[in-house]
Amino acid sequence: MVNITTPLRIGYVLFPAFTALDVFGPLNVLNLISITHNMTLSLVSTDLAPVSVDRTIVDGVSGGALASSASPSFTQFVLPTHTFATAPAFDVVIVPGGAGSRDIDRTRPHVDWLRRRFDDPGLLFMMTVCTGASLLARTGRIAGRNATTNKAAFDWVKSVDHAREVNWIAEARWVVDGNVWTSSGVSAGTDMTFGWVEKLYGRNESERIRNMMEWNPLNRTDDPFAAYYGLT
Repeated sequence: MVNITTPLRIGYVLFPAFTALDVFGPLNVLNLISITHNMTLSLVSTDLAPVSVDRTIVDGVSGGALASSASPSFTQFVLPTHTFATAPAFDVVIVPGGAGSRDIDRTRPHVDWLRRRFDDPGLLFMMTVCTGASLLARTGRIAGRNATTNKAAFDWVKSVDHAREVNWIAEARWVVDGNVWTSSGVSAGTDMTFGWVEKLYGRNESERIRNMMEWNPLNRTDDPFAAYYGLT
């Protein structure tokens, strides 16, 4: 366990077409642990407009990679609580992945904000799920660090700006390098969150929440998808 502030201030970054489970899997864990441990949660984006899930829908117009899918308007919307300009200080910042992470222009404000937050000496943890690692890599702040990402998108993430400077770990469910935690794809973010809860609050608390969720997490080195996608 580690010493933490009270309350623990958590910021979750949102952009159009983030993957649902990248956000709601870890949030399910955090919702439950927050019942017994003091935390605050902020959902942060460029503005306060509703943010579409798994599809890019801005001002009612479908766009992005799934605009030509069978169901381009099949989505849900999440309301941010803060903009990048109004967000408070955070102890923890979490970045999801998803199709929207491939929109380099639209996510440029997110990358700029992450760069500034990474430099905050009060930040305890910077965490990414899935291709959210691409946004963090683009900040240039994890050069020389170990990290991982979605194995189906591994080569693409390694191609973004500054990604060549990162030591990408192909076979890992999640990777910890100092205050930087990065997970493999989608469901791996929830596994990583359980590992993070164990670090902060102990194994008993992690197991208590896991049993409440009836979740069977994989451990840090248990990564069947690296081989599936030909990375090992």
